[in-house]
Amino acid sequence: MMKDIKKYQNAEKAKKQREQTLPTPWYYDGLENLCDRLHPEKLSLRVTDIKELSRDTKLFRFISANPNKLLAPFRAGQYIGVTAEFDGIRTSRPYSLVSSPNNLAYYELGIKKKETGFVSPYLLENLKVGDILEATGPLGEFYYNPLFHGKNLVFIAGGCGITPFISMVRDITERGLLINVWIILGCLTEQDILFRNELEEIASRRSNINVKVILSEPQPDWKGACGFITRNEILNFIGTIEEKYFYIVGSRDMYQFIQDELKALNIPTHRMKYEAFGVPDDITKVMGWPEDVDKAKKVKITVEFMSHGQKQQISFDGSCVEPILNSLERQKDLRIIIENGCRSGQCALCRTKMVSGKVFVPPEVTIREIDRNYGFIHPCISYPLTDIHLDLTLT
Repeated sequence: MMKDIKKYQNAEKAKKQREQTLPTPWYYDGLENLCDRLHPEKLSLRVTDIKELSRDTKLFRFISANPNKLLAPFRAGQYIGVTAEFDGIRTSRPYSLVSSPNNLAYYELGIKKKETGFVSPYLLENLKVGDILEATGPLGEFYYNPLFHGKNLVFIAGGCGITPFISMVRDITERGLLINVWIILGCLTEQDILFRNELEEIASRRSNINVKVILSEPQPDWKGACGFITRNEILNFIGTIEEKYFYIVGSRDMYQFIQDELKALNIPTHRMKYEAFGVPDDITKVMGWPEDVDKAKKVKITVEFMSHGQKQQISFDGSCVEPILNSLERQKDLRIIIENGCRSGQCALCRTKMVSGKVFVPPEVTIREIDRNYGFIHPCISYPLTDIHLDLTLT
């Protein structure tokens, strides 16, 4: 036994001597590298191609800007949080991946210009081939789970809400999965139908992929369905509702409408999956907003943070009808960054300790009970009703 111990000690000694003679370690932490490959905190992306999808939507293709770092794998239906910095403001927005998860040579994002938006107009008007953007790794839980979702899927999309479904359909067809899919796409006009040719081509050669487009403002020569995605349109297209799982992506108003239509068909909520709701256009119209709060009300937001090893504190005015994160990002000179991804209260990257104050959170946003009990909020979707005190050093 002592001989074996001696051999082990000699082997360890020889190993250390060998390592010291090498210019770089002869081994690497495989697990750490694998974790960084699968779940990177940040990605650096270079624009390689830009295409017009419609009058207000563009398709952007990105590759890794770091030649030594591959793009992270993702599940069809997930998104990345894209960071934009302009006019002295650093902010981010989530965009669904359109590209297939089976080809990691590039990512593709379909971005629609929101007229009242802040980031999408800038990206569509200024982003060009060769530009480099920072982004999160793939995030989100809006993807197909074979254990729970079955083999009969109904995709309901409004306008650019089709983007995650394009990735899903590509994945299903490329892998030859035995899954039946019914796609119901609602748009204003024919010019607003994204990926129309691809969808029609796939449906023509794949008997398990079915596509129906419904226009709410069609031209007189439109031969397809008109109106809205009603319960009758859904039922007439998919036949029976038995053993079907429903995915829905669209505007907040569309979510409420579709939810009512599906409930009228007696479809239980556990067979519905919604993409993140996002920030409301007008928080004062969301159910539960306190009527006694004036939308013009200003509040004082105090933030504690670490800078150069020292704890600092600053205060600034914020609006009660704007998420706390947005108000913080508007403080151009502070450069305080709270990591975020979804801007909807789901990914929890922006989880922050609230020392004091009261906030309003849309009722559909799920906050963990332990976070509520210990005063943690998601500033991306939290609206200050009173003066707020945040401590980033406790986050």
